[in-house]
Amino acid sequence: MMADTLSVEQFLFWVDSYHPLMKAVNSKLPIAKAALLKQRGQFDPVLAGHLSNKTYESETYYNLPSWSLSTATAGPVRIDVDWNATAGLYTNPQDKLPEEGMFAIGGMLELGNGLITDERRTALKLAKVGVHLGAAEAELYRNELLLKAAKDYWKWFEAQESSLAYFSALQAAKEIQIMTHQAFAAGDASGMDTLDANGLVSTWEAAYFSARQKAIQALLTTSNWLWSESSQPLLLDPNVLASKNLPKGSTRSTQLSEEHPLLRYNDAKARQFKLKENLAKEYLKPKVGIGGAFLLPGNFVSTPTSTNFNDGNRIVKAKVALPLLLREGRGYSKSQSLQTEQFNWERDAQENAWSNQLNATAQSILILENALQSNQRNAQNMKALLRAEREKLRMGDSELLKVNLRTSYYAKALIQEAQAQSELGMKWAEWLSLSAGF
Repeated sequence: MMADTLSVEQFLFWVDSYHPLMKAVNSKLPIAKAALLKQRGQFDPVLAGHLSNKTYESETYYNLPSWSLSTATAGPVRIDVDWNATAGLYTNPQDKLPEEGMFAIGGMLELGNGLITDERRTALKLAKVGVHLGAAEAELYRNELLLKAAKDYWKWFEAQESSLAYFSALQAAKEIQIMTHQAFAAGDASGMDTLDANGLVSTWEAAYFSARQKAIQALLTTSNWLWSESSQPLLLDPNVLASKNLPKGSTRSTQLSEEHPLLRYNDAKARQFKLKENLAKEYLKPKVGIGGAFLLPGNFVSTPTSTNFNDGNRIVKAKVALPLLLREGRGYSKSQSLQTEQFNWERDAQENAWSNQLNATAQSILILENALQSNQRNAQNMKALLRAEREKLRMGDSELLKVNLRTSYYAKALIQEAQAQSELGMKWAEWLSLSAGF
């Protein structure tokens, strides 16, 4: 990875592949799937056994073994299969069962609160939507992290190029210093000229060291994003250069696509709010349920057949509960309705602002591209003028002051070009983040 030049494409690929925060982002979807598996577990069949036995002075007072298999369905029905037996001298008459025990096969049907949905079924649906929510959230977070990394890269580029610009100005000042001292020795320059030349070198030297310190700091900040395949932090070599080249991309869109993670995230959130609203409406209904079980001989040796079935052998259950004021249901339903309404308002504002920012960023890129071209032409012109002025000074047709000004203009032009390139790179990264194009 440590090459003479590190392009922004190589840099972002390395960040995306090995940075610890990216690994944390990639874990969001497995976490959501694990949460879904947990909610599916609420519908797993449950096999339970129970034994109650009392023996006193060698007499069995009672022996009450039982087994049950129970499961909740995706609807308002719960299914139960029970086996019970009784034995002993002192048992409750209503619990008296045949010697082989008895099967009870039945369940419960909710007709009021719980008919359309309940907390268990809503939690499962919320977890299913949560998988889509987690995937979209992970993609948004990934784009946000890559944007931060890209901005640090372009800050490093600007600091590095500014340092190189000051170094070029320092080298030019040293050449002028040598020329001035040679002219002084030949009697063609005054002592004041040599002092000016020396002062120019000192000025650019101080500016270069300051710029170099900023470039080193920017390099270290950029290095924070780089980790090895074995999860070890990396440090960029000071000789590595940032590249000014941007990846060749397609036409920049100014609209959010239907598959944009922001829209997918908000769609998933909207579905979750709707599910919660539906659950809240259930609390406005009375709790009504009917159920029971058919009773069959509990012989485990031979399987019960139709001849053992008698519709007169049954247990019937019914329940009803109606809160008279329904304050819990009305408050719950109103709260969820208001939360949904609030989310929809915030969603409209967020998506509109996101779309406008995407459009503004795309337009800014066009402006910055023109500004960069202008700065590049200006730097080339300043370089040509500096060469010409230095040549005139060598021939005795210029003054040291003019050469100093040309040097300053050239260094400033290089710094402005680096700033323009950095701003363009940051806007490019911002557009990729907004459009989910990383």
